[in-house]
Amino acid sequence: MKIETVRETRIGAYGIGVQDGMILVIKKARGPYKGLYDLPGGGVEFGESPPETVVREFLEETSTRVAVCELLGAFSRVSTFVADTGTHLVELHHLGFLYRVTGGSLTAIKAGPDGRDSLGAVWLPLTEARPDAVSPLVSEGLRCIGLDLT
Repeated sequence: MKIETVRETRIGAYGIGVQDGMILVIKKARGPYKGLYDLPGGGVEFGESPPETVVREFLEETSTRVAVCELLGAFSRVSTFVADTGTHLVELHHLGFLYRVTGGSLTAIKAGPDGRDSLGAVWLPLTEARPDAVSPLVSEGLRCIGLDLT
């Protein structure tokens, strides 16, 4: 029996918030980066600018308010993974914008799941941001600010 493959394209915006030797990340609950630390962010909604997306997503996923400072880069990545239902494969073409953000509380973050993508937010020490623990988006974001994990 052949498993169906579904192709999707997503456009997202993500923020890189680093302070005191730590990066604000979420633990992914689903999708191609399930179980890894990922950048807060997500899909751009209709009529929303990418910076507005970053501000909204940080609030939803981490409970922190941030200010978007600058566009650091963009990416185009294709990944294939088994859908959370286990019924089909997903080929995801993910286009995204990476922004530097400031703000964000070091103590008052959403530690629990958001019921969708995130299992909770954490300030991850940069020394623990190993390639096997973080998504490719975290690695790319850190490269954009001059910190290479390799």
